[in-house]
Amino acid sequence: MSDELYSTRTSDGVKVVTFQQTHILDAATIERMSANLKELIDTAPEGRFLFDFDRVGYLSSNALGMLIGLQRRVAQRKGRLKLAGIHPEVMEIFRITKLDTVFDIYKDANSAVETFRKNL
Repeated sequence: MSDELYSTRTSDGVKVVTFQQTHILDAATIERMSANLKELIDTAPEGRFLFDFDRVGYLSSNALGMLIGLQRRVAQRKGRLKLAGIHPEVMEIFRITKLDTVFDIYKDANSAVETFRKNL
């Protein structure tokens, strides 16, 4: 699936979501993105997800809240969610909010997919 918000692909049984927008700010956009990702989580048989933020330079607090909710949803379904490609400016927000201790964060998508492979 692909649209202006994100694209998805499967790599080694991992559903990889690559965000397309450089700034994830707008509340209406985040709400739509959240609804779509919840559906993806609920229907994906693998239960292994990677959110790739390589193109994203800024996240709003609403976007962070969306990520926390999606992390909970994945955990409730006994799945795993990992994040990758987070730019240093955005990573600083994760550190300040202690979200770097909540999420498994990797340098890039390939590194994250490899850890899924090792943990089969």
